[in-house]
Amino acid sequence: MSKTYTIATGNEYTSKAAAQILDDGGNAYDAILAALFMSFVSEPLLSSPGGGGYLLAQPNKDKALIFDFFAQTPFTKDVVEKDFYPIIGNFGATQQEFHIGMSSVATPGIPAGIFAIHNQLGSMDLKQIATPAVKKARQGIEINAIGAEVIKILTPILKSSCHAQAIFSTPQNSLLREGDIQSNKHLATFLENLASNPMDWFYFDAPALEIVNDMKHYNGLLRQQDFENYQVSIREPLSLELNNWKILTNAYPTTGGKLITEQIKHALNSSAQSDKQKIIEAMINADEFKNKDAFQSSKGTTHMSVIDDDNNVASMTVSNGEGCGYVAPNCGFMLNNFLGEEDINTNGFFNFKENTRMASMMSPTIIANSTDKIALGTGGSNRIKTALFQVIWHIIANNNTLDQAINAPRFHYENGVLDMELGINKEDVIPLNLPFEDTVSWLHRSLYFGGINAVQHGSKNLAIGDSRRNGFGIVKSYS
Repeated sequence: MSKTYTIATGNEYTSKAAAQILDDGGNAYDAILAALFMSFVSEPLLSSPGGGGYLLAQPNKDKALIFDFFAQTPFTKDVVEKDFYPIIGNFGATQQEFHIGMSSVATPGIPAGIFAIHNQLGSMDLKQIATPAVKKARQGIEINAIGAEVIKILTPILKSSCHAQAIFSTPQNSLLREGDIQSNKHLATFLENLASNPMDWFYFDAPALEIVNDMKHYNGLLRQQDFENYQVSIREPLSLELNNWKILTNAYPTTGGKLITEQIKHALNSSAQSDKQKIIEAMINADEFKNKDAFQSSKGTTHMSVIDDDNNVASMTVSNGEGCGYVAPNCGFMLNNFLGEEDINTNGFFNFKENTRMASMMSPTIIANSTDKIALGTGGSNRIKTALFQVIWHIIANNNTLDQAINAPRFHYENGVLDMELGINKEDVIPLNLPFEDTVSWLHRSLYFGGINAVQHGSKNLAIGDSRRNGFGIVKSYS
């Protein structure tokens, strides 16, 4: 009997790192960690050891669990002079303000998450899992179109620090462009050390000690107790059954899963005849719900999904925000700027409760019926909730295939504005007389609408990396 594994991530190198580990006998959780390590190299402005994220894991014939390794607020915010200031990211058609600096950094959770996942679910030596990423960081990796676009958008952050600029520049000191080769020897050494040392190394030894020393000198908030007290939280996912499908997704205190499931339920209960009207009305309802209850989102995200040949499922979403500009000494990566993200800090900057897990829109998800199991997720800030809702809706309500659902043009509704991706006819929407103030018709498919990377086992074995973000899927069958 043949066996099959499926992988979908935001980058070709990331997917191939996971495949290498599966080919070497690892399971889905070894592979998802290999993908995570490689994402630090191949998607360094979206994924970083200085950030945080979530894994939804469903081992075959066992209960599903959420590993929450998102960022934690500091024990204190009483630094008188905070290093915290705005920059403008240029998206071309629009601009967005971000806040960076040493005081924008929350306690990172990814190193702890790696060890929690490995200790509970892994089967291979962590050094072997990290090896593909270590080699690529030393050899160098080619910058793809999406990587070049993100570098361009975040140029003000990269130029805020000579260390950050050095990581993302050519030997001639110009910022990297598509086709350039980027190597990062400091990151290679850091990943090697992380995988070779005990789990407390990052939080109790040189990395944390040097970061804290810089925080004290340059008006940041993190102190040694922030690192030493960080813990991964493991909990049950949000679960519900709709249209003969079981949906598992991220649960409280995160916010995305609740909004995604509310949209699906609203659309299923709608009396509207038009599918477009059901989708838009559900998004409008979720937007009102979000604004009322101050739901949060994270930018600078990426997602990876793996189902191995034993039907173990791993769905992981991670983020570094946009990065704070500060590079951890001799480590080759920027720390997060979660305390400077307006969408996460809905009560205003520095009004957070101290030593508390931050919330996020990130929603790694698994859906399953009697014949098929699908792992999926996306980056995309506030678009996470609408992108995932629409893909899941197309599958469970319209019986679309996975590739049809991901490739279908998307809507996004936010604060009175309806964005419509290329492929949606505005003239089909206007007559619906829905309560939006303005519409924006996009002339192309865009990373703005998320990047859903999904895998499926069952009636079909599929791996779809969203082309909006140069995602990459691998399906491999063997006897």
